[in-house]
Amino acid sequence: MSEWQSGEEHVQRAHELFELGRWEEAEAELRKALSLNPHQPDWTYNLGLTLEAAGRLEEAIEAFKATHALDPHHHQALVSLGVNLGRIGQPGEALEALGKAVALEPSNESAYCPQIAALTMLDRHDEAEQIYYLARQIRDECPVCCAHLGESLLQRRLFEKAIWCFKEAARLDPRMPRVHARLAAAYAALGQPEQALRLYLRDLREDPGNIGTLLDLGQHLAAMDRLTEAAEKFRRILELEPANSDAHFHLGQIALKAQHYQAAAVEFELVAKLNGEYPGVALNTAIVAYHTGRHDLARRHLNSVMETLTADEPDLLGLADLLHKVGLNDQALVALRLLVDREPDSAEGWHRMGVLMLKAGDYEGGIDATRRALRIDASHERANHNLLLAYIRSSRFSRARVMLRRAQKAAPHDPTIRRLAVRFQTLWLVHGMGRGLRRLIEQRLGLGASHN
Repeated sequence: MSEWQSGEEHVQRAHELFELGRWEEAEAELRKALSLNPHQPDWTYNLGLTLEAAGRLEEAIEAFKATHALDPHHHQALVSLGVNLGRIGQPGEALEALGKAVALEPSNESAYCPQIAALTMLDRHDEAEQIYYLARQIRDECPVCCAHLGESLLQRRLFEKAIWCFKEAARLDPRMPRVHARLAAAYAALGQPEQALRLYLRDLREDPGNIGTLLDLGQHLAAMDRLTEAAEKFRRILELEPANSDAHFHLGQIALKAQHYQAAAVEFELVAKLNGEYPGVALNTAIVAYHTGRHDLARRHLNSVMETLTADEPDLLGLADLLHKVGLNDQALVALRLLVDREPDSAEGWHRMGVLMLKAGDYEGGIDATRRALRIDASHERANHNLLLAYIRSSRFSRARVMLRRAQKAAPHDPTIRRLAVRFQTLWLVHGMGRGLRRLIEQRLGLGASHN
């Protein structure tokens, strides 16, 4: 029997095993075939498909690259390469591969769909939409394209349009994995949590072990404050995949919300061991450390957070508050500056900046920040109090007097205003006595101004 015939038998056996979902055995058969004849692009491509099905995406990518090297005109190898590069978070390289596929076969729609996903990952949403319409000129209806465009619209917060896309994808392919879960995410973002819950549960009925949907549903239940049910979903994930860092992290957040700090610490420690760069684990560990009185540990983790802090941090206000509580006021100001750069109309952000500046003795900066807060929200009570206090402390008595009169008129029974009024009167009296004493001394020494 020739090596070619023997190789073909291994490939045929691999096809049978692939259909049965026996990936490792199928891989072994394909590798035997390739050991006999390593220059077969189709066999190499099948190896890539097998590795992809087994979830070994990096190895699949190498097989697709090898296929392209053996046959630069292998269109589907380039498409599969682009799809999987996108899956591992390399959208730029994905677009490069998919562009080559389009150049080879411009009328083949399969290279267009994954471009929409890659462009969405790069926040190039207008281009993603253009590719969608190009693909529609080749093929009228494509559920995958609809789903990818739905993701783009979801990121742009065009929720009703995203819902239309996901519904269309579900109509065209009711069995598309997670299409109802993504539709649920759109309804949740639109403020319809019950409808979203029904869709998540529908998706799980069709695929009970889908970890992505279990994770999404757990987060949705947590957002609805149904923490016991949410925790049950995350524990179900850990039954299927014990080292799932997402599930451990969300269980830690639930424990933190319930003030079960020791349980939260255990979960966050596990996440750090599984993935030392997991987003949010350092901050949440710092929160636990603060609540358990370990402020040195909290500061250490917060300093780590500040090393990579960007304006994308969702709760900059909460971070600044925690930094201030553990005495890291300079870092708190950094977080607040990022916040007001991102959200210039955040009255609370400007107010907190003013507070920290005033505490540091920076009256000019503190007064300016507080006035910014009041321009945004004139009724911000604490900002009004702080601005009045800043004027008193910096001896700007004329401005303080005007503000105090307005405040007393607006809230005559406010205890804070009453205390500030007493403080103002005392400091004004001391200031006046100081001026009188200084004038008397100048007169006695012959230094007074001449009145002739």
